Amino acid sequence: MNSVGLDLFNKNKLSEHIAVGASVYSSPEVIDSDHLLWKHLQNSYGPSTSVSLRNVSEELVGRSFIQPRTFWVTSSISCRGATITDLVIMPAERSAASLISMTRAIKSPDGIDVVVHTSNDSSDLIYRKLFKFPIAFTLAATGLPLRISNILKPHLDNPTLLKAIELLVSLWRLLLLASALVMRAVSSVKFSAEPSDSVMSEIFEEYRHHAGSHFERSQRFLKWRFSEGPLFNGKVEWVWSQGECLGYLAFKQVMLGGLVVFVIMDVVLRRRLTLKEAIAIKFLSARLALEGSCDAVFTLANTENSALKWLKGFPFFHIPDRHLPHTTPIFIHALNEHRSLEKQADVFFTLADLDYF
Repeated sequence: MNSVGLDLFNKNKLSEHIAVGASVYSSPEVIDSDHLLWKHLQNSYGPSTSVSLRNVSEELVGRSFIQPRTFWVTSSISCRGATITDLVIMPAERSAASLISMTRAIKSPDGIDVVVHTSNDSSDLIYRKLFKFPIAFTLAATGLPLRISNILKPHLDNPTLLKAIELLVSLWRLLLLASALVMRAVSSVKFSAEPSDSVMSEIFEEYRHHAGSHFERSQRFLKWRFSEGPLFNGKVEWVWSQGECLGYLAFKQVMLGGLVVFVIMDVVLRRRLTLKEAIAIKFLSARLALEGSCDAVFTLANTENSALKWLKGFPFFHIPDRHLPHTTPIFIHALNEHRSLEKQADVFFTLADLDYF
């Protein structure tokens, strides 16, 4: 009979984790050794803990990871937080009993006060139907189409119609570029150089006081998440307005459904934006996407949080869940003193808090 235990990840266990991942997936983010070491050993908050499913011979046949990260409940109260990632069970070892045992293990691991995770196709029914985990919130998708002909191409066989659409969309792209220039002029908002370390520290401190409950951001986390990974790096653009650095947006260019998508991964700002500043930043993001020949701008975030609401609205469009591969419900498990977090709908949460990209 299989058993479940918790093991601190280290380099000596790398080969067995790759073997488990390779039994189901062939993508680099699952089987690349440097990526696994970066993700679960070089994390700025310490090594991950493996929820290890082992057979009677003590061979690893399934696992998920508890990835540690400081969680701020309020601007003055922090606790030991974690996210759950990389659930894989070898096909021959899959059973409801194994998944149930692994799920029980992630709810209240020793040394962790708050656990946050989402579901995939295989775990969703277990989480919602069997364990009846309450959903704290669901991430909302917003974005902006840039090359509509590429989006429509799989659905249209008429080349003449596609050319006509592309002509119209080329005018749309010119309008976006012109709007970016106008909004930069009227708002004084621009993407520019990285600020000094002292200014960066001020930004993270001020962000902590207005973002609400959130996983911690820091200079070290920013470097680890977007600069040091072999696969998951991104581009960080610093936002300036009238000589003041307001914070950063982190982007990544990815392939989604055959489209080149410019993804807004994270947004950390020292204060709330004015409407003019918010619109300007969205147009500037669209300009960067156009310069990279991307088909769309996209982000997924908890727009119920007051510091992320600006990602909704002009010129971005809401993207209904039916147009996404799946919804992204967020489940929270917390110790008694933080139990209210389990139903807190306005936690600050972006794609930087997940491992999708």
